[in-house]
Amino acid sequence: MRLYLELAKKSFQRQIAYRTATLAGLVTNVFFGVLRGAVMVALYGATQSIAGYTLRDAVTYTGLVQALIGAIALWGWYDMIRSIKTGEVAGDLSRPFDYYSFWLAQDLGRGIFQVITRSVITMSVFVIFFGASTPVSIEQWAFTIVTLGLALLLSFGWRFLVSALGFWVVDATGYARLAFFVVLFPSGFAVPLAFMPSWLQALCNLTPFPSIINTPVEIYLGHVRGVEALALIGVQAVWTIGLIALGRLAAEAGRRKLTIQGG
Repeated sequence: MRLYLELAKKSFQRQIAYRTATLAGLVTNVFFGVLRGAVMVALYGATQSIAGYTLRDAVTYTGLVQALIGAIALWGWYDMIRSIKTGEVAGDLSRPFDYYSFWLAQDLGRGIFQVITRSVITMSVFVIFFGASTPVSIEQWAFTIVTLGLALLLSFGWRFLVSALGFWVVDATGYARLAFFVVLFPSGFAVPLAFMPSWLQALCNLTPFPSIINTPVEIYLGHVRGVEALALIGVQAVWTIGLIALGRLAAEAGRRKLTIQGG
């Protein structure tokens, strides 16, 4: 356990070294978040509510999804694919640690850094300048923290599973970009699932992706509480366990069938 804590710590410290990139990412998040917030304001006009979302809810949704982009690596994560392509994976697999936990620890360190430096600041901008809401009770805060933690784990589970394609193909980057792009719509990043037709919501809910964005948003907004919130968190947990199991199986299978460019 100490090894993985150290890996998470080193990953966190590595992020600090890229201060300019962090600042650029923060500015980009806030800029496009403000644009999306302005679109929501224009969309509502004089309308009080759309699909159960008030204007304040919609603005809060926009701020929260923008704040989560960096933490859950919504636009992609290619470190593992790169290590497989270059052959570094051979060294990783030969060392006396769990390969899955090796990458998970590093991603958690990266994700925690992104939460502190980008998520909190981005959400604060929306609270101050757009009047975005915050949880109003200890229970709601507790549920929000748990659901966000599971969202980080679930996001990593999906990214690891996609990255494991690198064991079978020379360069899985193209496949990964397509897979990461696919998540944007069913996760609720593009628009809240509540804005979609019921049949489309049902299709999205057959995938793990709503648990990455939509569930944290619904719980943060207080649209689901108590037993209903626990049920959604339970769904998150099931998907997380499932993707972790699949990722471990893929890593073990990849260990036996490894394709590295050049040999």
